[in-house]
Amino acid sequence: MAYILTLDAGTSSVKCTLVDEQLRSVRSAKGEYNTEYPRPGWSQQDPDTIFRATCAAVAALTADIDPSEIAVVGLSGTMNGCIPVDGNGNALHPNIIHSDSRAVDQLDLIRSCITPEDFYILTGNRLDNHFTLPKILWLRERMPEVYKSAKYFLNTKDYLYAHLTGRIGVTDYSDASLTIALDINKGRWAKELLSDLGVDTAKMPEILPGHDISGRITPEAAALTGLKAGTPVAVGGGDGACAARGSGLFQPGSAYSCLGSSSWVSQMTDRPVIDPKARVFNYLDMDGQHNHCCGTIQCGGDALRWGVKNLLGEGVSIEEAETLAMQAKPGAEGVFFLPTLMGERTPYWDPHTRGVLWGFTLYHNRTHVSRALYEGIACALATCAEAMAECGYPARSLMLTGGGAQSRLWPDMLATLIGAETHVLERPDEGTSLGAAIAAGVGAGIFTYEQAASFITYRSTHAPRAEWIDAYAKHFAIYRDIYTQMKPLFDRVAE
Repeated sequence: MAYILTLDAGTSSVKCTLVDEQLRSVRSAKGEYNTEYPRPGWSQQDPDTIFRATCAAVAALTADIDPSEIAVVGLSGTMNGCIPVDGNGNALHPNIIHSDSRAVDQLDLIRSCITPEDFYILTGNRLDNHFTLPKILWLRERMPEVYKSAKYFLNTKDYLYAHLTGRIGVTDYSDASLTIALDINKGRWAKELLSDLGVDTAKMPEILPGHDISGRITPEAAALTGLKAGTPVAVGGGDGACAARGSGLFQPGSAYSCLGSSSWVSQMTDRPVIDPKARVFNYLDMDGQHNHCCGTIQCGGDALRWGVKNLLGEGVSIEEAETLAMQAKPGAEGVFFLPTLMGERTPYWDPHTRGVLWGFTLYHNRTHVSRALYEGIACALATCAEAMAECGYPARSLMLTGGGAQSRLWPDMLATLIGAETHVLERPDEGTSLGAAIAAGVGAGIFTYEQAASFITYRSTHAPRAEWIDAYAKHFAIYRDIYTQMKPLFDRVAE
């Protein structure tokens, strides 16, 4: 039996999964780690802690398996990060992760070199502080010695790749895209822009397809993990690109939604989608040929966990919160929640947003608040799908993946709000891992991308609920207006 081992480094843990040649899960293990929030708007992680957690989880997972049966290793990780490393691959600073919003002032420097409109056309992305390029500029300004000593700036899975294979300074097309330093139309670093900004292009990693398996497990990594030295390691992809492939996307027009710590709606297209309002963003697929058009909300599952912990009382679990939410009517009888707890990306692209719980009275109770938490996150995702539809790319259906896809509410809510069937992935918590396995399997010659997509199945289908449609149409219309009315207050608080 030949196995594929995947290492998916998420926001709170790395998930190591063993699958067979038809992408059937054999077993999995997790290694957990923390995120540091040293200042308001800052989010960072220790890359070495992630690597150690990965090694420990792999060692536990494969303890009783002949390592020669593992044909290839696949990688995935959170995107939009920034890990400066030296020539030996050692981290010089914690990873400034996707939710970090510290690099606001650095956007002015980029604007002085290129207009926001031309930047969007060049990169397929808005100029926003959550991406990698502003974080590189922040390090150069605030920590010049770190910038000077940096050999490369990497993302999470690139750091794991470097320490597993000894090949430092390698990334894939998907992660390269969301540095916003890539010419997305040509699939190469935007050298002229980087030059204008004074950023050394040599500090940007080499870009390879996610299915490239030229890297091999080193003897040092073998000793830490129990893997066989020389085992091929695929370059892999960012979590968004892997989740897309793991959700069965293989041709333009197919779409999915990942319900994780941050959450998003994404659709595969044959070219970047240029939104006149610049609400959606784009990144290349791991293959370097296809494109993913995406709308992301900064806090999905994170907002739900925060709300349950801080609003519903000590000791209430997510499952109990969902049971409470199911007791309330659609629309939560006028209670609204905006999950904008760490700034927001699609559709507002506003680092100053704050969370909002609004409309409650002495009549309302925990059932309404619980319902509002779920509906607020579903409405936020619906605004992403709405933006794509307005660009000519409506979702015909959505495959749901991520831990939140196991919710008893979100599949029906999203189907009703978006007006399209939703399907829940058979193993929704493994979508990203499956995508990493697909890229690795393609590189190893086990299957093609299209063949791999045929192995992806779903456990349930959810049509829009007729009895919810009117209530959610009214609720969603008000939801859209809350941000507009609150924005002046958000800006005043930020000042």
